[in-house]
Amino acid sequence: MSEPQLIFSHSLQGLLSRAFPKGVPPEAKAKLRTLGVELDKQLLPAYPRETWGRCIEACAPLVFPQERREVAWFKMGERMVDGYKETMIGRAMFSTLRLLGPRRMMQRSQKNFRSGNNYTEVRLTDVSPTEMHVWFNETDEVLRQFTMGLVLAGMRAGGAVEPHVAPLRTDAQGFTLRAVWKVND
Repeated sequence: MSEPQLIFSHSLQGLLSRAFPKGVPPEAKAKLRTLGVELDKQLLPAYPRETWGRCIEACAPLVFPQERREVAWFKMGERMVDGYKETMIGRAMFSTLRLLGPRRMMQRSQKNFRSGNNYTEVRLTDVSPTEMHVWFNETDEVLRQFTMGLVLAGMRAGGAVEPHVAPLRTDAQGFTLRAVWKVND
């Protein structure tokens, strides 16, 4: 029997603190409570993958009310990384990643994702010196969009010049995105 797929509480806490820098509003707290996330108590050590996706889905329209839902999910991923890079640990991590360059940074994707959950699988395919195809074992549409936002913001924070991500294809086990950047002159 496979182990349950879990997102660690520090990932959820990080998302909420970056999505709502002035504190989680009562409307969001109420929505999260219906999903089994009680913010007025100590967070559980981990939450099911499905809860993670539903939390992003519930909070995104509150953070980005003018955006289409897919764009809001994507921007939630960007917001999480952009906020994290402003922390002391994030600044140190991204300064190291900038030294590695975009390609080597992308090669660390699975390790980086696994610091926040126990399930992410990543497969990389080199296409050219400035392009990679990246497969993630993500089947939920909310989490696919969120993951693309994480990757784009991570590439930017890691020093990639003019990074871009786009979905290429989906399969029963996940999706592949195209990650491209320019060479720093």
